[in-house]
Amino acid sequence: MKIETNKYVTLAYELHVGEDEERELMERATEEIPLEFIFGTNSMLQSFEAQLEGKVTGDTFEFTLTPDEAYGDFEDEKIVELPKSIFEVDGEVDEEMLEEGKTIPMMDTEGNRLLGSVVDVKDDVVS
Repeated sequence: MKIETNKYVTLAYELHVGEDEERELMERATEEIPLEFIFGTNSMLQSFEAQLEGKVTGDTFEFTLTPDEAYGDFEDEKIVELPKSIFEVDGEVDEEMLEEGKTIPMMDTEGNRLLGSVVDVKDDVVS
């Protein structure tokens, strides 16, 4: 299958931040638990999709996105504290999900999906 508009895509990948010795693994999707999305529906970054377009099942590849092509540079003023209770599912908080450095799926008040990075975890709040 060739990746093109309106095709269902599953992708195993590793996302690293930084360069050379400073490279840090931030996120991983495996063949068992892949990233899944419909290509070309604006659910992913345009710059990310541009790197995937035309690839076929089984292709192995690498690419780099600059901060401007992705989510921009890290900004301390955009860190927010959220009550830990909002991460409860059936009355339980998945403590493993809320470890420092983890990327977690979230949704804003308008229903837009976004990814958050956990920078600090306290007894009752997550930043």
